[in-house]
Amino acid sequence: MKKYFTKERLIYLLLIVSILSISFFGINQLVRILPGFFSSLGNAAKSVIIPFSIAFLFTFIINPLSFWIEKKTKLSRSVSIILSMVIGLVFILGVLSITLTFIISQLVTVSLRLIEYLDNEAFKGFIENLVQIIQNRLDTSNIQSLIDNFESYGLTPSLVSDWLGSIFTGLRSVTSSIAQLGMILILTPVFMYYLMKDKDTVFNGILHVFPHNSQKHIHALALETDKVIKGYFTGYGIVMVFITVFFAITYSILSFFIPGFNLGHAILFALVMGVFSIIPYIGVWIAMSMPVVLFLSLHFESANPNYVYLVAIVMVFLLNIIEEAIESTLVQPKVYSKQVRIHPLAVLSSFIFFGAIFGLVGLILAVPIAGTIKVSFNYFKTLNSEEENKREIKEDKEAKDEEVHIEEKETEDKK
Repeated sequence: MKKYFTKERLIYLLLIVSILSISFFGINQLVRILPGFFSSLGNAAKSVIIPFSIAFLFTFIINPLSFWIEKKTKLSRSVSIILSMVIGLVFILGVLSITLTFIISQLVTVSLRLIEYLDNEAFKGFIENLVQIIQNRLDTSNIQSLIDNFESYGLTPSLVSDWLGSIFTGLRSVTSSIAQLGMILILTPVFMYYLMKDKDTVFNGILHVFPHNSQKHIHALALETDKVIKGYFTGYGIVMVFITVFFAITYSILSFFIPGFNLGHAILFALVMGVFSIIPYIGVWIAMSMPVVLFLSLHFESANPNYVYLVAIVMVFLLNIIEEAIESTLVQPKVYSKQVRIHPLAVLSSFIFFGAIFGLVGLILAVPIAGTIKVSFNYFKTLNSEEENKREIKEDKEAKDEEVHIEEKETEDKK
């Protein structure tokens, strides 16, 4: 019988636990001593990790297009990559421009119709009264009187100072967010280009960081992970097709009963729904604003009160809820469990867990990360089983050799 808890193994485990405990304690103390440093370090890491993750994601989508362009046009690899990136960018910008232009134009129409419904005289009177109140409050040359006037409403100088501080803090946060967004927009294409052009070089460089005896295991894991991620995007494509077909059918049926809502609108909205579904959970709800705004616009444009458009808005919400229920309970679990080969419960858990940790990027990469973890677990489980089998075979062989040796010795003793 094998002894799992030998003296050497216990000492080894004790050393690992001690090193981990000391490391966690040291990191905790450093975070307390230098909170600003680690905050800056985290922001710097986030500025690199987010664009790299997005580039890594889109590489699996655009890279097949670059290979197709290279094969068909006989262009160089670099030119093919740039062309595929431009095509992808034009497609994304085209969808966004069509969507935003439609929504803005319809919102303008709705706003104009709402203004027409207002009583113009009452609206003008309200504006005049508001201007008069502002003039009365500011009509003073005495600063102290102005301060006393504000203080009568609870606006003390300290409170105003706090408000101004909050405003400047908010402006600084907005400026930082804009700068971070700019870095993402700049770094993402750069990462994409080099990930597609020098994929093998980048991978080999990462591979050689690990010890030589571990490289074959890392290489095998990378190949299996590549299969999982490609399977994930295949599954995501199937889900996008389902969403597009579902809304194309339901909106087309709806177009027969809603005046001013034709088949072209139905197909356009269905395509936008399918494209926006790349943003998990909220993408379809964002795209749903297009038909809602259109129906609001048609409602206000109608000469007579017509509640058919309000009913249509309710139907759009109901269809979205039905689609979300079918997709989350039937389509996604079945597709992802087949393509990525992980349990539907693990798919749902990965969305919740990685989305809570990494936000939107975590939602997008949740299933690939979960698939990678599963591949790693299965690989090392298989590896340990093989080593265990080899060890048992070796022990059996040694036992048999020992028995043969004993039998030979007994035979010699008898002679």
